[in-house]
Amino acid sequence: MMKRGNRHRFTPFAALSQHRQRDAFVKLRWKILRDTPVYGGLFTSHLVLDEPGRPDAYRQWFDVLFPGLDGRSIWNATVITGNLRFWERIQDLASEQTRSRLTDAELEEEYRWKFSPAFYVGRQKFYRMIRSEPRHHAALDGLTLREYEERTASEILHNTPPEIHESFRLDHSYRYGIGLEIVTDSPIVDRAAIERSIRRFRELGETDWQSPDPIPRDHLPFQTEAEALAAAAPHAPQG
Repeated sequence: MMKRGNRHRFTPFAALSQHRQRDAFVKLRWKILRDTPVYGGLFTSHLVLDEPGRPDAYRQWFDVLFPGLDGRSIWNATVITGNLRFWERIQDLASEQTRSRLTDAELEEEYRWKFSPAFYVGRQKFYRMIRSEPRHHAALDGLTLREYEERTASEILHNTPPEIHESFRLDHSYRYGIGLEIVTDSPIVDRAAIERSIRRFRELGETDWQSPDPIPRDHLPFQTEAEALAAAAPHAPQG
């Protein structure tokens, strides 16, 4: 009797033979060389970098690929600003505080989807998913869940802002390359910020790392992410 396999299973890049890693490494190195006019020769990406007219609020992260110093490793990295990590941490805290004020039944109702018939294809009926209308909760001072979360996020940002540290965090479970999350003290992610991060990562020995000192508070935003995106909306990229 054969054991049923998982058709989505794959071998992580870090577990491949050195020969297969080296083959992928060489191919990436050639791609980076070909992409030098676009990305500068230190990395490559499938994303558009430094898009003209793109507001800073939409330039807070970027995915890149670059080779390791050992001649066979590939770093599959996401570079994010301290701003974005700051907003994420605040939103997590605000969400946790907001949900703690509601009962399980209230939360279930908030996230319940309704279905309505949309169209037919032959004899098969297709449905449209409809989110319930936002509810105002007495436990949230009469606000909706989203409104209360935003108010709480603003209070956290101004009264008890979390500390954010520059860091490099590795993830060896990736199918292509080794995952790497980079948090950098930069207002935006542009080519200079990416190149600076790669060079620092290499100088530190291509390993997990967190700065002992937090990013200075005046380097981080004084608006919530929702406020920053709303301000940038008239200039946001289309499509």
